[in-house]
Amino acid sequence: MKIQSFFLVAFFALLSTGLSAQEKYDIAVVGYFYDTPKCHVYTSLNGEKFEQLDIEREELGNKPWGTNMNPLIKQVNKLQSEGWEVVGGLNASGLPAASLFYYNLRKKK
Repeated sequence: MKIQSFFLVAFFALLSTGLSAQEKYDIAVVGYFYDTPKCHVYTSLNGEKFEQLDIEREELGNKPWGTNMNPLIKQVNKLQSEGWEVVGGLNASGLPAASLFYYNLRKKK
């Protein structure tokens, strides 16, 4: 009976530990609209802060829109240096005259 009670207590202790161990994260999305008349990098942080960076054509080395992803990569690298972790990305295209590439990032709270 003692062994059965021990295993029952151990089971519930592990179960409660597992339920409370779910980590919480701040979420960020960095988007890059690159084939609009002017490129933009958008950053949304945890649904609380929004930033828009306008990219001048000269910053792209006068390359055609969409061939120079450096503005997007620079913003993602900046966030990584602040403790954010890249967890995914997607290229969405097909809208008339607008393509978007974005990264999802997370940071432990």
